[in-house]
Amino acid sequence: MDLRQIAEMLKKEMEGEEQIVQEDFIQLVGFVIGKEDFAVDIHAVKEIIEVPDITRVPKAPHYVLGVINLRGHIVPVIDLRKRFNLPYPFEGDEEERKIVVVESEDKVVGIMVDSVTQVLRIPSSRVEPPHGMISGIESDYIEGIGKREGGKVVVILNINKLLEE
Repeated sequence: MDLRQIAEMLKKEMEGEEQIVQEDFIQLVGFVIGKEDFAVDIHAVKEIIEVPDITRVPKAPHYVLGVINLRGHIVPVIDLRKRFNLPYPFEGDEEERKIVVVESEDKVVGIMVDSVTQVLRIPSSRVEPPHGMISGIESDYIEGIGKREGGKVVVILNINKLLEE
């Protein structure tokens, strides 16, 4: 067999095989509020901190818990449970509660969460756009719904929209 025949044979073999395409993944920080799994883009997360003393601010919207001093910077803290009108009160261990500090378009805000779960890596093909009202949350605040292994889903929040108001 000469090189031309080997090349022809390899070409025929490869024509029947599918090309392997490297899939895009998104990386998220996962957290729980009540009974719901949420996540935000890992690039928006500055840090995750223990819950410090929060100073209340008069006449702030109902979902703003107050402000914290984070290494000399005043950072507002919001409660997504109140923001999204989630029906269930906090029933977990206070030690597990965290503040996820996020940044978007030069705005830095802390988000109170019941617990931080893990860093998620989900293929882009397994993220679907929001479908209207999901768990009572307005779809404007939702970037998408990620399908995880084992059939679980995670609501991916749109930080830009969340911090607009």
